[in-house]
Amino acid sequence: MPDYNVTQFTINGPHHPYKIDVSVPKGEAPEQGFPVLYLLDGNAYFPLVKEITKLQERRPEKTGVDQMILVGIGYPGQDAFSRERFYDYTPPAETVNLPERPDGLDWPEQGGAEHFLDFIENTLQPQIIESYPVDQTNQVLFGHSLGGLLTLYGLFTRPNLFQQYLAFSPSIWWNDRIILTKEADLNTNKDKRLFIAVEDSDTLGMYSEAEALYQRVKAADKLNEVGFFTSSGENHMSIVPTALSSALRFLEKGINN
Repeated sequence: MPDYNVTQFTINGPHHPYKIDVSVPKGEAPEQGFPVLYLLDGNAYFPLVKEITKLQERRPEKTGVDQMILVGIGYPGQDAFSRERFYDYTPPAETVNLPERPDGLDWPEQGGAEHFLDFIENTLQPQIIESYPVDQTNQVLFGHSLGGLLTLYGLFTRPNLFQQYLAFSPSIWWNDRIILTKEADLNTNKDKRLFIAVEDSDTLGMYSEAEALYQRVKAADKLNEVGFFTSSGENHMSIVPTALSSALRFLEKGINN
């Protein structure tokens, strides 16, 4: 079984602190360094992705999944999904139009995506690159739900930050689909790759919006490759473990090409 050094630290951002988890394969790194997978909602998804990759990295020639550095971007405390994610993962907007929350509570503070990407670009990424053997040509961003929304926003507005983007069940519906106003900003970047996964459900237009986006981006032919995954019978949470192995194989294909 592959072995790893796992560390955790807290780092201050422009709006609130973050809990950062890092998993680095032990042993000698490749000459170019390890690929790095940054995981939004790190409290929830760092443990899950760490175990899934650990199992499959044992036999990369069969699984298509090789060793990589994992960086979980989470929040202090025990909550799997912090309220701060609403601020970090949503695009800024002059006006906000949102449906009533199912629990009847007010929506948390929103619109901090630019500040969050500033934090990644100017604080977190430089620290990871300085501290670990990173292949700077193979850095990946993963996000689910609102995290998937932020992943798309990053691709559309700051494609220099990552080479591959994994957007799971992206909340395209957020604030009257404001993310689609940024889609036209996507320039031709033939070294960039996007993988979209979504449950087979159209609650909030989740499936139809994601599938339509996939079709448009693929037809525009601006990226190196665009992948799409869905599975019948999955829900908004179960799609993550269901689609992860396909997403990891998609990454490995991009790493090796």
